[in-house]
Amino acid sequence: MGPEKPADPRMLQVVRFASIFLIAATLLLSLPACKNKKESSAPQPSPPVPQAASPAATAPSPSAVTEKTAPAPAGTYAYDPRGRRDPFAPLATLQEREERKKGLKGLQVSDLRLSGIVWDKREYVALVEAPDRLGYVLKVNDLIGNTARVAKISPESVLFEVKESAYLPKSKVKEVELKLKKEE
Repeated sequence: MGPEKPADPRMLQVVRFASIFLIAATLLLSLPACKNKKESSAPQPSPPVPQAASPAATAPSPSAVTEKTAPAPAGTYAYDPRGRRDPFAPLATLQEREERKKGLKGLQVSDLRLSGIVWDKREYVALVEAPDRLGYVLKVNDLIGNTARVAKISPESVLFEVKESAYLPKSKVKEVELKLKKEE
């Protein structure tokens, strides 16, 4: 017999990893079996036995009248939803949330009335009026609501790009133009 070659360190690492993996897999597979054995060895509570009602038992006792429901036996839970709100229902409807938005975020292009267009130092600025008689100053790229954006302001009109849906990223975009009314 000759001298043995030293083991490759990478091979030793692979063997260690494989043995740890096998031990962990064996433990994980044996856990459900252990859990089932514990549950089956525990004594099971017997269901309550109904008793025959006597004439005296049919009349409600004073303590039974004041109690609305009997406490549930240990280990069971019953949920009574009467008088409570649905925990999965939204707190505010979508329409209520939209109404709460203030300023230009709560408006639509159809709500606006173009009052005037003014030349600023470098660009045109539009003056619009909302239905509540409040005035706003619009510049290019300002947002109106969730769906509209000011695309262009010229001396006679304002051009808006309006998406069909604020929630769909590839929704169609249409152009809406508000023209300045000429005074007579």
